[in-house]
Amino acid sequence: MRKSKLIALMLAVALIISTFAACSQSGEEPTKTTGASQNTEAPSGTETAGIPLEEIKIGAIFNTNKEDGGWSQAMYESFLRTKEELGLRDDQLILMEEIADTGTVTENALEMLVDSGCNMIFGTSSGYTNPTATTSERYPDIYFHQFEGKTTDNLASFTARDYQAIFMAGYAAAKMSSVDELGFVAAQPQASVVRAVNAWAEGAEYANPDATVRVVWSNSWYDPAADKENANSLFDSGIEALGYHGSTTAVMQAAAEKGGYATGFHIDMKSYAPDAVLTSFVWDWSPIFTEFVEEAVAGTWTNATKFKGLEEGAASVTPYNADIMPADVIADCEAVEAKVNSGEIKVFVGPLYDNKGNQLLEDGEEFEDEEWIGMMYLADNVIGELP
Repeated sequence: MRKSKLIALMLAVALIISTFAACSQSGEEPTKTTGASQNTEAPSGTETAGIPLEEIKIGAIFNTNKEDGGWSQAMYESFLRTKEELGLRDDQLILMEEIADTGTVTENALEMLVDSGCNMIFGTSSGYTNPTATTSERYPDIYFHQFEGKTTDNLASFTARDYQAIFMAGYAAAKMSSVDELGFVAAQPQASVVRAVNAWAEGAEYANPDATVRVVWSNSWYDPAADKENANSLFDSGIEALGYHGSTTAVMQAAAEKGGYATGFHIDMKSYAPDAVLTSFVWDWSPIFTEFVEEAVAGTWTNATKFKGLEEGAASVTPYNADIMPADVIADCEAVEAKVNSGEIKVFVGPLYDNKGNQLLEDGEEFEDEEWIGMMYLADNVIGELP
């Protein structure tokens, strides 16, 4: 056991990434992190004394590297914004990258964060769901948070209402396509990816009632070769504009090389292909992270799932690319976006059917939160299957 513990600590040294150099810290001694154990009860729906802000210590795990050009980078930058907004010290934030979401690796990483004194821990990949839930039960005095995960007394789930902004990316793509069929390169058949495919397809259909979207799956969160091959096959079939959900730049590069269009995902991908990227769907998780911390400080933290979207700035699209999009098309996109923001245009409202002919929503009905979070169907204008 002692040998195993030593190995774990050595791994922690190798994996834990300091977000800033130690020399940038203030001269005062760091306050000892006591964790959420200052509360006399496990974090739950009832108010407690809270944790002083100077004693908050955040830990987070990413499944790829913090500069992956996609999901983890968006999460990483959001934690840095949270740190700045709250005025946290450098030693109050520990980020671990390339933590596999299979086997015991995830739990080992979470244990390392606990051993490092973290009293607020975040799992940023849906693949961390079960290990995070299991670990949270072993440490009832620590606040855990999991992207679209389970909840326990001291574990909260969080997500963004992404579909409104993704709808706009699909709308822009359809407005720029001279053919009815569009394409979408999707990472994995996981609920958040499926939701992105459907929201993008619905936006395309709003722009062009005859629009269809052919989806191909890379079956990986990060596979540049598969993304590139899938994008090329779609362009070679005569498709002019692609949607994307993944963390590589390959689809954007393929669009530039083939003279087509694409919409980026996770971060602003325009710089990777300025003559091809119409807009990008981007995340900003800092409104959610900041609120969790503020509630822990105030003693009002609960395990209720947090949802934030366009109105809070947690999900948005980047400015439409004026270098390749006509001014009248941009004006149209902006007008539609304003209607989506105001609620005049609703995404995922009935009547709604899947691509097998099943009716999912009656006229005027909308999904409950749990339904759109766990979405596992393909919209009626999507060509393809769930693997």
